[in-house]
Amino acid sequence: MSLTQDVAGTIARLTYDALPQNVCDKAKLLVLDLVGCMIAGSRTRGAVQLMPHLTTTDSGGCCTVFGTSLRFHPGNAAHANANSASMLTLDDSYVLFGHPGSSVIPAALAVAEEIDASGKDLLAAIVGGYEMSLRLGAAIRPSEKRDREVKGLGTWQIYGACTAAGLLHRFNAEQMADAYGLVPMHAPLPFLRKFHSRPMSLLKNNYGWANKGAIMAVDLVRTGFHGNRTIFDGDDGFWVMAGSDRFDPDGMLDRWGERYFTLETGFRAFGVCRWIHTSIDALRSILARQTFTRDDIVSIRVETVSEFVRDFNGPWPESTIEAAFHIPYALALELHDKSSSSGLREEDLADEELKKTAAKISLSSDASADEKFYAKKLLPARVTVALKNGATHSAEAEIPTGAPGGPAFGQAEIEAKFLSLATPHIGEANAKRLMGDLLQLEALSVRKALQFCVVA
Repeated sequence: MSLTQDVAGTIARLTYDALPQNVCDKAKLLVLDLVGCMIAGSRTRGAVQLMPHLTTTDSGGCCTVFGTSLRFHPGNAAHANANSASMLTLDDSYVLFGHPGSSVIPAALAVAEEIDASGKDLLAAIVGGYEMSLRLGAAIRPSEKRDREVKGLGTWQIYGACTAAGLLHRFNAEQMADAYGLVPMHAPLPFLRKFHSRPMSLLKNNYGWANKGAIMAVDLVRTGFHGNRTIFDGDDGFWVMAGSDRFDPDGMLDRWGERYFTLETGFRAFGVCRWIHTSIDALRSILARQTFTRDDIVSIRVETVSEFVRDFNGPWPESTIEAAFHIPYALALELHDKSSSSGLREEDLADEELKKTAAKISLSSDASADEKFYAKKLLPARVTVALKNGATHSAEAEIPTGAPGGPAFGQAEIEAKFLSLATPHIGEANAKRLMGDLLQLEALSVRKALQFCVVA
């Protein structure tokens, strides 16, 4: 049996009843978190600009377009929702492997709503999507040298959405292998090494297209199309297509049913790139211990990974997407009581006082931070604040808030985050009802669980 067929068969046998309770509970929180991101993200510039295009190509579908009164067919609904989910940069994160929720949950929700799946089937499909996506990402993780040359996330994360959709349609092993062979033909290229040039694209990781492409591949299999059933095998396997220079085939199913990457996925407390979060955590640690105002500050120095210094500084951001990848901007927000915890705001880009504070913040690289980042998947940052009275205060962080092993961001914080994101758009009553239904998803059908996604 080929590796592809082995993986497809293992995935196809996944059921809700086979999952540990803590994995199912985590999956529900991941759904709740991302639905909040989709609702609030639908009002951002990037989402609003995309919606007219999708509206001209779709109408009359049965799938929710979160944060709007629109209904699309599954592919376009997943496209719109995945794009919205990433706009506020608050979607979940797995360090070095992007944001699995935005590349799994929109497709899973759209297909589940179309076929009126049970909440249990949806949760199993989502866990399958996370496990497939993140295991593949780990198995094809390139060398440090290659990663500096070629990088892409949606390129391989499309397999998460494909897996979720295939499970919901109850694909057998052969059908899943066909879908795995077809789906890379619909994947975005590994373009992220060009992402940080200005202006930054509002499509970010293009998870919208990855979700839509995954649903298309699954639908093609349903109509009788076949795909390459050895897509992961050999020296010409998918890992080469995705731009990697190495592949660990054993990693695809290693400790399957014992280790759950779903449990290792973290939630984001701040609406900026995950790689910036440890700088914010370090600054917050200083602010919690010391009493001073921003006017007392002479300078702030951030020592971190050289890649962050190169990409997360530069000119003042011209959009909230650019601001999400700008360390001085993110730290200045904290000092002005404008934390990104509820997302970034367009109006803050014109705040002259914010610019003055950000101008005091400088970045420098740390060789030991580079080593920890590439070898251990840590995000080291050391922040030092120098005050006018001559005092200096420093703090360090390596694991961000919400990531396993980092400062806690548990269910209470996730619920509060959801309500803060959803309430302005669907009203407090609907937000609370929707949250309650999503937290008991295993007892409901998907359509019933989404009944309170009503725009206020």
